[in-house]
Amino acid sequence: MKRNNYWYPVDNAGKIFPAVSKDSRSSVFRLSFYLTQNIQPTVLEQAVNEVLPRFETFAVELKSGLFWNYLSPNKHRFRVKPEPSIMCKYVPASKNYGYLFNVYYYENKITLETFHSLSDGTGSMEFLKSITYRYCCLCGYQMEHEGIIRSNIPFSSKETQDMFCNEYDKSKKKNLKEEPAYRLKGERFADHFSLCIRAQVDTEQLLTLTRSLNVTIGEYVTALLAYSIYTQNVDCRKSKKPIKLFVPVNLRKYFPSNTLRNFSLYIKATFDPRLDWTFESMLLETKRQFLVQLNKEDLHGRINSNVWIEKSFFIKILPLALKNLGFKLGYYYLAENISTYAISNLGSVSLPEDMKAIVKDVEFSIGGTNMAISSIYGHTNIMLNTEWKDLAFISHFMKFLVDSGLEVNIDTNYREGLDEIL
Repeated sequence: MKRNNYWYPVDNAGKIFPAVSKDSRSSVFRLSFYLTQNIQPTVLEQAVNEVLPRFETFAVELKSGLFWNYLSPNKHRFRVKPEPSIMCKYVPASKNYGYLFNVYYYENKITLETFHSLSDGTGSMEFLKSITYRYCCLCGYQMEHEGIIRSNIPFSSKETQDMFCNEYDKSKKKNLKEEPAYRLKGERFADHFSLCIRAQVDTEQLLTLTRSLNVTIGEYVTALLAYSIYTQNVDCRKSKKPIKLFVPVNLRKYFPSNTLRNFSLYIKATFDPRLDWTFESMLLETKRQFLVQLNKEDLHGRINSNVWIEKSFFIKILPLALKNLGFKLGYYYLAENISTYAISNLGSVSLPEDMKAIVKDVEFSIGGTNMAISSIYGHTNIMLNTEWKDLAFISHFMKFLVDSGLEVNIDTNYREGLDEIL
């Protein structure tokens, strides 16, 4: 039975984001569905407000306690908005009725942008599917949820669990020490604009290619992105700092859970740019590194190390203001400074049969400088985002896909007239 009154701490992975997020680092990601008809804003707003009470982990606002931030019920009516020109923009909760997510519309597209303190891509996709399903019902479509639309399934308190703390075992910690990474440099776009370039490929074609190389799609795109940065960035080979690509792993595959909160960890692919790399050698090294890191024992050790910091008595007694200062320093040295680029793969999105005639496509995007991948209906969308005006490594990535025999459809969020502001 759903509760009317509740509160809970921000989960282990989400604790850092309120302290470190700002205009230049929004900590926001985007999920979108493209429908067959243009969106009716008033109906979309009704759909969001009808399903929101079911999603306890989204129907919240962020509060500051003495020692930690926490989440408490948000009773305000939610308002949908036209999609802004800058994606994944930082929006202070004070300007959004306290909510830590936004729902936008643009022509035939419904977009959910989520602040990372709330959830990860898997949890947010459950919310977006429910919003879109209810929107279709309100538009008069007859729908069967087939047990895969969360808003039509009875509420379970397991959806609100902080699985990091649930899986914590202080006896099995792992050393998380990291060296600084090679960082992309150059002239940035103005106003924190993130240019997004989408490569749409046939999933079966892509799988045929990766199987012929005996690698996964994740391993293939990771190696190709690293190789593109290595060959196209002129200062890269002179750097003593390694190329490091961080890849989030959905931990629900290793520790069964239906939580809607954050439950993912990064693994990484690391390459010394002073060595003489070919794409093939980078691919073999990526596969080796993924094999070492993608196992339950290694992932569990990293969970334990992250939670151990939170549970340290010294950390517990620090006032929130001092914790926030520590988060800012820690984020730079233990996150931002040790990553060259990040790659997130949402995987294949499943929808009820009745929705397939209405929903045409899906997109998963992360602002800043990141890659995000999602698949639906037999095709895969690879979204490359960058804050930098030098697009040489992205062009190389796209050309390599084409030269490998894939049919690639390319699109972008760039529109005419943006030159004036960029």
